[in-house]
Amino acid sequence: MNEVLNQYLLSCLHPWHTQELLRSKRHHNREVESSNVIELVQSRDEKKVEEQLGVSFIESLSISWLFRVFYACYSLIGMFMGLHLFESFALPGTAISTGQSWVSSIAIFFLLLKLVFFPLYFWLYGKFWINIIKIFAQLFEKDDMGNIERVSEEIYANSMSSHTFLVIPIFGELFHRIGNIIFIFGGLRRNLQLSVLQSSLVILCPLLLILFTFFLMGLSLAMLLSGF
Repeated sequence: MNEVLNQYLLSCLHPWHTQELLRSKRHHNREVESSNVIELVQSRDEKKVEEQLGVSFIESLSISWLFRVFYACYSLIGMFMGLHLFESFALPGTAISTGQSWVSSIAIFFLLLKLVFFPLYFWLYGKFWINIIKIFAQLFEKDDMGNIERVSEEIYANSMSSHTFLVIPIFGELFHRIGNIIFIFGGLRRNLQLSVLQSSLVILCPLLLILFTFFLMGLSLAMLLSGF
């Protein structure tokens, strides 16, 4: 567990270097396996790099969930402190006091709901990015000898180490979101070896999909209105 946490934190502190090491390890092991020199299997296995680098999908999910729990804990503490401070100044029984209590209860409920369903969100968000990376890797002919599924998971899993930023009060969520995009970009550049333009297209793909969806909705609505 300590080694996994250590690799997770290293992926956050040195995201591009970690992705570069993952690519180097994968290529080294592939060269050893495809060596034409006749040698013992044991000797060949010894030449492989077995040292753990980065984190896997499940390991990233587990550690990220722990950071989410930590984030939820101090968020709840902040909410209760804010609610207590507001109630100390507000007149009891008034509409404002009742409304504030209701809003706080809703906020706490959704915070706990996000925490409970975080693994599902992590998996769905991961499948979304992994499939996008796979599509563009094949489009740019970066299949990496059929390892594109593994490479895509490596890029996503280690990019989610940005959850480490959740330990920062107030701005932790913002830093996590920005860091996640930067880490994915770094993985595309160093692990998959895409160019800056190619990596930027992959990063912008979700935004383009959203804009295309709104375009289709607007076009459908316009066609519907024009029919009347």
